[in-house]
Amino acid sequence: MKFTRFSMAVAFAAASLPALAQYEGTSVHDRIGHGQDSIDALNNLSLYIDYYKAGDWKSAYEPWKAVYTKAPFSQVGIYAYGAAILANLILQSTDATEKKAYFDELMNLYDTRLKNLDGLNSFTRPSARATKGDVISRKAFDYAYYGQGIDPEFSVDKAYTMFREGIDLINQDGAKEVAGFVLDKFFDVSYQKYLADNDGFREQFLQDYLESREVCEKMLSLANEASSPEAAKKIVEQYDPTLNRIETIFAQSKAADRDQIIAIFGPKIETNKDNLNYLKSALILLAANDCDDTDVYYKAAEYAYNIEPTYESAIGMAQKLNKAGQTAESIQYYDKALELCSTDIARANISMKIANALAKANDIEKAFTYLDKATQYSDQATGKCHLIRAQFLARQKKFDEAITYCDKAAETDISISGAANRLKATIVDVQRKNAEYEKANAAYEAEKAKRKKEEDFWKAGQ
Repeated sequence: MKFTRFSMAVAFAAASLPALAQYEGTSVHDRIGHGQDSIDALNNLSLYIDYYKAGDWKSAYEPWKAVYTKAPFSQVGIYAYGAAILANLILQSTDATEKKAYFDELMNLYDTRLKNLDGLNSFTRPSARATKGDVISRKAFDYAYYGQGIDPEFSVDKAYTMFREGIDLINQDGAKEVAGFVLDKFFDVSYQKYLADNDGFREQFLQDYLESREVCEKMLSLANEASSPEAAKKIVEQYDPTLNRIETIFAQSKAADRDQIIAIFGPKIETNKDNLNYLKSALILLAANDCDDTDVYYKAAEYAYNIEPTYESAIGMAQKLNKAGQTAESIQYYDKALELCSTDIARANISMKIANALAKANDIEKAFTYLDKATQYSDQATGKCHLIRAQFLARQKKFDEAITYCDKAAETDISISGAANRLKATIVDVQRKNAEYEKANAAYEAEKAKRKKEEDFWKAGQ
């Protein structure tokens, strides 16, 4: 998924202004007409918002519906408020027919917003303007969340297609990123498709996983650039739980089964040996799923490197040589991967990838040297390097030192504080279980020694 900063959002919106002139510069009074209708619209606007704030969805519905029907351009908020009112009415209702009616109205609400989008955006500040992708992806969320069990024609395939359309449009626009809650539900739907067709959907599910994880990680990285601690906290609260859930679902899926992944990519690598884009994508997927020590991965790396050396293929070549015991030659390729990066932050990120690759080859000490390189390239990598170091130390069963680095990671980089605290909790739990085992084992050995002593005493007495 494409990642852009807020300034890009402003630039994109500004470039769109000529097409959005329908209600530009107008006030709510200009957009609701004149006479009694306008008075009624203003009264209903105030009324439904008051009911909304009180959580009285039933009472909010009629005045909201009146504004939405008669003054659809009065405020952008009527669509967001309306979606929340209808969603809560679906949850409250105990009548199946009524639930279906509210659900249909909710879906139609999004269609109406899409139809009115240019007019609504014309009087909205640039940073708050919705795109077609935003609206479709949120419609997909509500369709997936509320439709199952209510709409007799509901299908996971339709939900996935809708999500994919919305997310792809957001990526094409380049102005925003996918909201955390939308991403969460999208991956859940992708997982349902994978469960229904393990073999046929596996490769796409792997892509969806990497894509979703990348968005979360990139959005979390913005927390360190937030204007205030409160703003940083909001970013972390939106994307850290989503990332954690995506990782949990993916682990449970067993989709990263090495044999299955190799079976998928084995023949495709040979078929696409001249297709650099495919080879680069395959290298990323294979490495992300612990298959970077396989012949399929090495073959993809060699084909890709011979077409055009990239950092992905250089790391692959280094891995192949490292496994063959050609350490000096492998280091040359690792360093070549760093040369192929154009910025220090990119070099820092590649250094961390190399460290992980070396750790998989059980060369932890050399992995530490590349973590040190990463921090030398960019201070921004320090927190992540602390977290990776903690993982390596935990693997070496140096738990106290690992906990220290977890704390350092959380303190240094708020974007990974959730991951650092979860790792620390896991390590503490392992320490507790080890201590309980050692205590139980010591008690067993003491009891065993006591019984032996008693047996020896009775034998001596005989």
